[in-house]
Amino acid sequence: MRSYLILFFAILGCTFNPMKPAKSQIDLFKTTGKDHIHTLEGFHRTIGYADVGNPEHRPVMFVHGSPGSKDGWYAFLMNEKLIKQFQLITVDRPGYGMSAPGVTESSLQKQAEDLWSVLKINKSGKKPILVGHSFGGPVIAKMAMLHPDEVSALIFVASSVDPKLEETKFIQKLGGLWGIRSLIPEPLRVCNEEILTLKKELEELLPHWSEIKANIFIVHGDKDPLVPVENVDFLKKMTHPHSVNILVGVNHFIPWQHPEAIEEAIISAGAL
Repeated sequence: MRSYLILFFAILGCTFNPMKPAKSQIDLFKTTGKDHIHTLEGFHRTIGYADVGNPEHRPVMFVHGSPGSKDGWYAFLMNEKLIKQFQLITVDRPGYGMSAPGVTESSLQKQAEDLWSVLKINKSGKKPILVGHSFGGPVIAKMAMLHPDEVSALIFVASSVDPKLEETKFIQKLGGLWGIRSLIPEPLRVCNEEILTLKKELEELLPHWSEIKANIFIVHGDKDPLVPVENVDFLKKMTHPHSVNILVGVNHFIPWQHPEAIEEAIISAGAL
């Protein structure tokens, strides 16, 4: 019974990041880049992060999906082209990795406040570029809403942003029951709990999209089975995108299968 529950939640309940393709790069960074992995006191809790590059250069912050961790972006922290131009920062969202693991934070505002705290490590005075994959998309949107004059660009990668497209499945509601939660591995439990409230959180963002002043870049696969490509239509309606890149035949896992699309967006955003 337990193994079937875990499988159902991994497939149906959460935006699960397939780390296997990036495992060798993750292991390499954990070994060679271990001195770049840190924690600091955020607005609400301790936040885990990793950074490389010159802190006098413009910061680029990578925000993972649900579940996930800062580790999923380590390949980007070894990208020499990006390192030369930016300070690259990847963070653990609240509830994951080194950021109060297992303690679910459903509030997008509190998540945004905590992650914004990490940007104080940058000394450039330049506005950051924020990259959000999946659940990370609404988090970076909230960061830009809270700091409309302080963000240079937002790069939405397969992002869940349209509340109308958020459907709570029976298996997710089942996972929220007290007796079932204890059977679910911690990252998947946190994933399920934050996704159960995402629709409401996205609805609360609706009046604030017009407050975003940052340049908008969108990267999405047209065969995404987890976050429908129709989320792009929502972003086009609510913002004025500088660039929209629909990847033909591509699924949800762009950071690991098509990192070049994200690299291109970052370099383009940095040139503005």
